[in-house]
Amino acid sequence: MHNQKTTWCIFFLTLFIASPALGLDIQLKEQALVTKKFIFLGDIASITPESTEAEQWAGRRVTYAPAPGESKVIQSASLIASLQHISGSDTIKWSGSKNITVRRQGIEINREGIKQIIADFLQQNLGNLPKVELRFTSVRAPEKIVLPTGDLKYTVTPSKPGILGSSSFSIIFQVDGKTVKNCTVRGKLEAMAEVVVAEMNMRKGSIITADQLNIARRDISKLDKPFKAIDHVVGMQVKRTIRAGKTIDNRNVELPPVIKKGEPVKIVASRGSLQVSTNGIAIMDGRPGQFIRVKNINSSKLIYCKVDSAGIVSVEF
Repeated sequence: MHNQKTTWCIFFLTLFIASPALGLDIQLKEQALVTKKFIFLGDIASITPESTEAEQWAGRRVTYAPAPGESKVIQSASLIASLQHISGSDTIKWSGSKNITVRRQGIEINREGIKQIIADFLQQNLGNLPKVELRFTSVRAPEKIVLPTGDLKYTVTPSKPGILGSSSFSIIFQVDGKTVKNCTVRGKLEAMAEVVVAEMNMRKGSIITADQLNIARRDISKLDKPFKAIDHVVGMQVKRTIRAGKTIDNRNVELPPVIKKGEPVKIVASRGSLQVSTNGIAIMDGRPGQFIRVKNINSSKLIYCKVDSAGIVSVEF
């Protein structure tokens, strides 16, 4: 009896020692969806039985993933051949699809979504602009963009610092803190507002009166600080001829001169706390803040002076 038990023990021990370790069974998938930049074996195959070795094989990098939203095909034969040099590969049983189609998941934003990003940006910045109604039309943007998955953020930058007058917007997309896409969106930005317009033709050099003005709704996106109230324009001087219906802005009006050519002026010369004055004759018209030529009556010399107010100019010496 004792000899029989010993024989069975030796038999089973011999089987255990002689039998090779069981290898892994790797079954390749027909299709796989990935999210990262690289494809790992565990993404495209089922690996059994579960073990530390199986986890190590699952974590092996196979190749680059396609671009977000795109697909690529991996040939199983080429894949297996590329892994034959790895220790333990001779015990693996391969099965499954001959070709694996791998698609990389992405964040897809279509044209309407891109337009909405611009619309949201304009809405958020309305408080920093004059009282206007903004409309971004004739939009030219990509049909769609596909970005990597992750924490998505974006920054919108108009082509003009003050937004008004911008003909394009740049959207910089970031995923997980890294810039992944720069998209330029072109179009026409309209800024509709109630502004002062000319009721009739006005000649260069004339002083504007209230009956020459009206209020109308206009696109002010390309204007230089248009006027919103009639009383802000009355008394201004026309810099260049203004046609009826034209919007009044800083480009076509200016303050009338407070000093006119040929008028006597008081020249105030100063250095530190020392100040002296003399009389002169304006050689040209002058508005507050402008520098004009003035003839010193005592010396007959021409000097450049700053216009301070009506009849008074100043110079440093």
